Amino acid sequence: MATDRKERIARNEASFRDLNESLEANVHRGQRQADFAGFVCECGDGDCDTTLRVALDAYAAVREDDRQFIVVPGHQLPDTEDVVDHGDGYLIVRKHDEVAEIVGDNSGQP
Repeated sequence: MATDRKERIARNEASFRDLNESLEANVHRGQRQADFAGFVCECGDGDCDTTLRVALDAYAAVREDDRQFIVVPGHQLPDTEDVVDHGDGYLIVRKHDEVAEIVGDNSGQP
């Protein structure tokens, strides 16, 4: 069972992901997949306004699993997520099972 804090963090991250998906669909559409684009950090801090640059194809790969988020190094929260990969200037974190329902789970994992 997730604590209130972990649920709040998961909801914040999901909100930032929704913003980034809107940016990808509306602002970055038509760009080549190898192009870099600006996205907001998807960390659990609701006050974070850090932006990072990620190749569109790398961003698309992160979005294949609803439990994954892109964050600035240092913004990861080990008690709610694990670092599963990294890129130039960003980390890819994956939420723990206890909050999978909050962030959506299309990971294809049992």
